[in-house]
Amino acid sequence: MRRRRSLVGTMATTAVVVGTAKVVGGAMDGAADQKAAAQQQAAAQQQQVADLQTQQAELAAQQQALAAQQAAAPQAPAGPTPGSLDDQLVQIQKLSAMKDQGLLTEEEFQAKKKQILGI
Repeated sequence: MRRRRSLVGTMATTAVVVGTAKVVGGAMDGAADQKAAAQQQAAAQQQQVADLQTQQAELAAQQQALAAQQAAAPQAPAGPTPGSLDDQLVQIQKLSAMKDQGLLTEEEFQAKKKQILGI
């Protein structure tokens, strides 16, 4: 019988050791999973930062290209350029008709006429 108690005791000890190993192993697996998740999150954040930096560089390049285009484009004069004398006469006649209809005041007519003539 002594042998039987010894066998039962050994089985009990083995069960305790196996149970402890499972608990410790599970805790280690959990810590490893947390570490892997943290590493994945850090990698994702680094990728986002890299993407934003790329977008920022592209935007800066576009802004430089736009500035270069604007600098190279011919500048339009501030006011309308007077056309030929015939065109100016036609425009003034139209303005005169608008003034006669009461659509323009005398001051507005004179101002537009000066603008057309470039005075």
